[in-house]
Amino acid sequence: MAGSPPSTLEEKRRALLRLRLRHRREEALARQRVASAPPEGRDQRTVSPLVPLSPAGTKPPLFLVHAAGGSVAPYAALAALLGDDRPVHALEDPGLHGGTIGERPLAALAATYLAAVREVQPDGPLHMGGWSVGGAVALEMARQDGDVALTFVLDTAIPDDTPSRPGDDELSAWFAADVAAMGAEPGQAELAERFPVFAANVRALLTFRPSRVAGRVVLLHAEGSEPGRLDRWRAYADEIQVVRGDHYTMLQSPHVEALAEAMRDRLSEVSVR
Repeated sequence: MAGSPPSTLEEKRRALLRLRLRHRREEALARQRVASAPPEGRDQRTVSPLVPLSPAGTKPPLFLVHAAGGSVAPYAALAALLGDDRPVHALEDPGLHGGTIGERPLAALAATYLAAVREVQPDGPLHMGGWSVGGAVALEMARQDGDVALTFVLDTAIPDDTPSRPGDDELSAWFAADVAAMGAEPGQAELAERFPVFAANVRALLTFRPSRVAGRVVLLHAEGSEPGRLDRWRAYADEIQVVRGDHYTMLQSPHVEALAEAMRDRLSEVSVR
């Protein structure tokens, strides 16, 4: 029952993981706010979507785009496993912090995030990726930029050719299922604040039509996800690998360790070319 204390060892492990993820996200957001604090007199309503999860390191940084929920918290455990010398920045939806939501074509969202990424890395090929909706945004960023060495697509769906336009009631049911699958327990006020972000991002994904891009595209597909998703990606991904877990647990312990290993291997391959 929601709100009851964890009783089994597995429930306690998941509760501890959620607490660690929350603390890491809060620390990352605090660092981001300090780093991006504008000088006195500048418009302070504009907040960069970038959150440095692991800012230190000499290797090319990896930029990870948020999923439908907009938060970068799901990447906290992954970022910690990608190597001490690999900077990892995540892109969090500004709609979670008072930014405008509204209609957001995926291409426009990608352009906004790409501008923020190029402020951190103005020159040289980028390394990017994203889970779920984030994979679609990352691929569109790669298409727009044209100088991306590697794009990770983490269990991202390609929508059917027939456009879909779900209403708020249907999206609300999807949102509830998504939150439950993540193991999160937000209050009603937080749910109400987060739902418009989720709805806008899902609607943006439903308009997504992938294309071939310059650079290497690696699809990391969760073994518990829909098998047909693999066939739809074969025309756009240079490599497809099935990793442990389902759409949600692939980013959680113990499966996240295997995901991080696969990503480290691909990052190393690109760096030696």
